[in-house]
Amino acid sequence: MIMTPLGFIDVGDMSGGSLSLQVNGIGNEINDFLDDSIFFISYAFNKTDPNNVNALTGTPGGAFDSMLGSTKSETGYSYYAGLNVPGFFESDRIGLEYNHGSKYWRSFTYGEDTLAGSKLATRGDAYEIYYNLPLVSKNLTAQVRYTYMDYDYAGSDMFFGMTGNPDGLAAPFGYESQTVESASNIRLSLRYRY
Repeated sequence: MIMTPLGFIDVGDMSGGSLSLQVNGIGNEINDFLDDSIFFISYAFNKTDPNNVNALTGTPGGAFDSMLGSTKSETGYSYYAGLNVPGFFESDRIGLEYNHGSKYWRSFTYGEDTLAGSKLATRGDAYEIYYNLPLVSKNLTAQVRYTYMDYDYAGSDMFFGMTGNPDGLAAPFGYESQTVESASNIRLSLRYRY
């Protein structure tokens, strides 16, 4: 559903699923570094079933009758992989992550992991590297994190109606949309857990 001057309009249904695998310890007692490494990979998909109802009037037809920019059922997908390994000291960790989202990928969460938006909702490629350092046991930790998102399409992490159009908001009206091509986020943080 999306909010309009007429109230909420049901623009259609979306289904999806995911499959994830995490390996704690690579190999079997090969060495301490590999034994303490973590690898994960995930695949997710979504499929739209639009009602083809104009989001402004609640009636069929018009420029606003799409779901993720299409009046047809569309399938999107995402794959996500990462590696978390021991760092330089006894308890620090280094992580590398990569994810890719297709043209009609739609994340099911609005959880923002950067100020620029959710990297897992990116329609394109996202890269991340981070370093975690415990300062006082597990109670006080520091983190340095860099995220780069390279967008292939517009509408990453947008809503289900026309705003999620991968070709941009102006595309249904015959205009070329000005869209963000990439975003970067650097985060330095201290976390206290009690």
